[in-house]
Amino acid sequence: MISTPGFFQKATFVLLLLLMAEFSYCQENYLPGYFVRVNGDTVKGFIDYRNWDRNPEKVFFKETVEGERSTYFPLQIKSFGVMDESYESAVVQTEVSPSDISNLNYSRNLEIKTDTAFLQAVVKGRKSLYYNKTRSGIEQYYIWQDTAFNLLIYKKYLMEQDGRQVIVENKTWLGQLTLYLNDCPSLPKMLKNLDYQKYSLEKLFLDYYAYSQSPVKFHTKTETVHAQFGVLAGVSSTTLKIEGDNYNYLVKAGYKSSVNFSGGLFLNLVLPRSQGKWSIYNELLYTSYQVSGSYTSYSNTTEYIIIHTTLGYTYLKLNTMVRFKYPFGKFFVFVNGGLSNGLVINEKNYARVDSKLMNQVDVYEAKALNDTRKYEIGYVVGAGAGFWKFSLDFRYERANGITVYSILGSHTDRFYCFLGYRF
Repeated sequence: MISTPGFFQKATFVLLLLLMAEFSYCQENYLPGYFVRVNGDTVKGFIDYRNWDRNPEKVFFKETVEGERSTYFPLQIKSFGVMDESYESAVVQTEVSPSDISNLNYSRNLEIKTDTAFLQAVVKGRKSLYYNKTRSGIEQYYIWQDTAFNLLIYKKYLMEQDGRQVIVENKTWLGQLTLYLNDCPSLPKMLKNLDYQKYSLEKLFLDYYAYSQSPVKFHTKTETVHAQFGVLAGVSSTTLKIEGDNYNYLVKAGYKSSVNFSGGLFLNLVLPRSQGKWSIYNELLYTSYQVSGSYTSYSNTTEYIIIHTTLGYTYLKLNTMVRFKYPFGKFFVFVNGGLSNGLVINEKNYARVDSKLMNQVDVYEAKALNDTRKYEIGYVVGAGAGFWKFSLDFRYERANGITVYSILGSHTDRFYCFLGYRF
């Protein structure tokens, strides 16, 4: 059982992550960019670039890095660009029906709201595609047609069918694209199995330009999850704690910490639209520990029982953590936290009993515990720093130990120090 103090450690770490997130959001990041005035004049300078997940509601601009900041909202400017991304000011229709499966309604009709937005250009040319992720996190797509941005209509809703509640889709957007891209003879094939998703629609428009042999004036490649592979090697220091009233030979054995080699492989999945700061960090680890101790019970000055125990476990662990990384050039620092899952691949569960009773000395061997846990779970938190492809990682892990009996509690505390290398 994981103790109450562990809860406060986890809560503290979650708070640290939230503070780091706020810190990352508040840090200015002015990069070379431009904006276009309503009259068509282009003004070059620096834009506070946040690698926006949701389309920005406003943009901060400076003519020089040290200059005064100006704030622009949609309709105050015509467009702006930064980091190979282009955004255009627009008055658009947005579909605001509930999109969560648990909140879907029974109407096929749209709930339309008129709003202003900076639409991100995905593909621009004689046929253009734009993207908007709304404040509520709904992804919507637009085409430029007849001097206006037209929403590609899509909606999920509920329907009763054969006495069951089923989810159906309003796919008007497929018909809109059929008309919009009607000069492409391969369009029916291209629309087959198409999803209302950024990557899928981006590919459709690029295929359209390839078939029509028309020039693409602008293209922003959709960011996807970026995978990083590497190896870890280091040491672990493990303390086994056992608590219970009826197992004194284990509780009072006096086990010391066990220092052992640990190492493995990692897969870090860097999340898109996060400036490379947030990732899902996974690792497959080999780790082990072995502790020995003894407990002596005297019935009188000449009679005793001594129980020597050795407990050793080797694990193959799968750890999954959320990682926040903050770069300083090629140098970076990070914090992470998540869950650990360990499968026992080797066990040493040994006890030797030396007894002297009524002047008779006996020695026999047995298991220290008749039954033990073969699957260990816990939580892990840590922090570290790195340079280029190398990293130094310090980690703390608490897991639920080896005992399976309700009257006998256990947990393990591990401290790791890893040197990592990313390929």
